[in-house]
Amino acid sequence: MPHRKHLTASPLGAMLSLATTWLYFLVIRSAEGFEFAAIFAVVLLHFTLLYILASIHQRNTLGEWMRGAMIGLNAGLNGILLYFFTQNIPLSGVISLILLLPAFLSVSRHPVCHAVLGWLNWFLPMSWLVTYPGLVIYLVNLMAAPLGYVYPVLRGLRVRLYVDLQTCSFTMYGGLIRPVKGFSGLNMGNFIFINPGWEHLLKHEIGHLFSLAALGFAFHYIGGIDENYIQENYKEAYAEYLAESYSTPGISTLSMWR
Repeated sequence: MPHRKHLTASPLGAMLSLATTWLYFLVIRSAEGFEFAAIFAVVLLHFTLLYILASIHQRNTLGEWMRGAMIGLNAGLNGILLYFFTQNIPLSGVISLILLLPAFLSVSRHPVCHAVLGWLNWFLPMSWLVTYPGLVIYLVNLMAAPLGYVYPVLRGLRVRLYVDLQTCSFTMYGGLIRPVKGFSGLNMGNFIFINPGWEHLLKHEIGHLFSLAALGFAFHYIGGIDENYIQENYKEAYAEYLAESYSTPGISTLSMWR
């Protein structure tokens, strides 16, 4: 059974954090020019502090509060940005509430939640800085792939594609732009890039998609820095534990997606 503290600490942390995003709304509403850059920096710092605390205390109540706080912060910021883009208050509110639900284990582990997060991710402003660069990489690889079939010396450009309709994710094996530095899988939102021979990583990378939708681009990139430059073993990164819970869940508070 999972750590029962998650059933109270994480949802409460999410709800309190969501409420505090009202302050961001007030600031963003009146911001001009370079003030947006300052707000962006504050958001990154906010997520960084929460990530660090969640990572250090990942197996106790404080860590669960911090994970919930990141979920609530992401939910609130998505709602705020959607409101500014659409001027639709009901839509923004509903999306924020949906994104709050993964704070509950009974929801985050359900296949319906996975499908909703995968499809909804396309429309979440807090995911766009990951998903749409991923689309660019995907298209570049597709355009370069024919050269791999014309010139055998360039066979590394060849690609194999897989689409998971449940999560609306597009996986590409091989290609011009692929994981490097000893890594064999790369998640860029709904676009996943895996080196040939490492097909077993697919569920892990889809786990990163769920984390992106629920926790946002800042969590995604901070997690990337953590696994690449902070941890001696990249598998010990907090973001890696959460993603891996969709592939090989364990009996810990980090079994978020299964």
